[in-house]
Amino acid sequence: MIPAALICFGASACSETTQVSDDLQESQTDTANPTGRTERIGANPGERPVRIGEGGPRFDACQAMGRVTGLRAAELDVLISPFDAAERKDGLPAGQLVHICTRSHDQQWLGIVYDDSATAEPSADGTATSGSLDCGVSSPVRSKRNYDGPCKSGWVESTFVKLVAG
Repeated sequence: MIPAALICFGASACSETTQVSDDLQESQTDTANPTGRTERIGANPGERPVRIGEGGPRFDACQAMGRVTGLRAAELDVLISPFDAAERKDGLPAGQLVHICTRSHDQQWLGIVYDDSATAEPSADGTATSGSLDCGVSSPVRSKRNYDGPCKSGWVESTFVKLVAG
């Protein structure tokens, strides 16, 4: 009885066929982009996005704030990924406030979110007293995800960021 049921089941599963030539015609209509893939705008293959929400849904998306200090140059390089050889995407002056959202495994790099127009002093609860420093990361998010705006984000050396809140 069981072998007969398996044969019937197997025959019904194989009854629907698709010819490769049916799909081939549709896939070749766009000669400029035959694979149909689209490139992300502004994406760099070596870029590692800053992740927010790593503390879970009961904590702020970025759990700490820091201030750029102790620079050897005029600006702290903001990189596209947490590596010395990574491409520079921006620079931060001394005194710039940043949200610290994540860290590299070796703790050498911080994934930050920042509003380059805000250099306000943080209040006791870690929010800025003036400027638009919130950047959408001062309240919880449902799950971990890549930061996608409205402020800028990137990776900086942890040596040059002093924790001020969180």
